[in-house]
Amino acid sequence: MSVDSFVKELTKELDIEGGVQQETEGVYTLFTEEGLQVTISDVDGGVGFHCAIAPYPEKDEERFLTEAMLANLFGQGTEGGILGLDEDGKILTLAIEHRRCDNYKAFQEHLEDFLNATDYWRDEVEERNKKGE
Repeated sequence: MSVDSFVKELTKELDIEGGVQQETEGVYTLFTEEGLQVTISDVDGGVGFHCAIAPYPEKDEERFLTEAMLANLFGQGTEGGILGLDEDGKILTLAIEHRRCDNYKAFQEHLEDFLNATDYWRDEVEERNKKGE
């Protein structure tokens, strides 16, 4: 199965009005209820997810970077994904690729894990920003 068929099934399952927006061939954008935009892309027979999570926290920066680097190193809290920053260094991002994703159930589980990781890091950023106020 392909990312195209996974996205069609996801659209049906979630009853998403208007479906998921196709950007280019094999690349889609899913808009979540939390206001996130998740890019879903075909990656050599697998699937990739990418999301801009939240503005980079400027308070307690050293501690946050240490936690983010440890998360990247051990995959804890990222579900094996990689935390990074956008090209301007202002937005925290999360990306992951699953090279083997040959059925809808696996796709669904990967997407759910990815969304859980984005929720976790968005909450972490919000908590840091509240502490800094």
